[in-house]
Amino acid sequence: MKEGRLSSALVQRFQLKESVGKVLWHSLDENGYIGEYDMQFGDVILEGILPEDVEPTKEMQHEHQVQKRD
Repeated sequence: MKEGRLSSALVQRFQLKESVGKVLWHSLDENGYIGEYDMQFGDVILEGILPEDVEPTKEMQHEHQVQKRD
């Protein structure tokens, strides 16, 4: 996902002017599931947003290289 619409509850909680934001980063587990997003809404960056709080508005398929932690 390249852009997403944040749930109205979080838009109100963080008093955002924009509900659609740009995905800056997302976690990815070994099964390909996203656990959280970091997103930018105007000049505000929110970290650790859960997938259930975001509705995709612009999707983009991409791949990740396997990364193992030391």
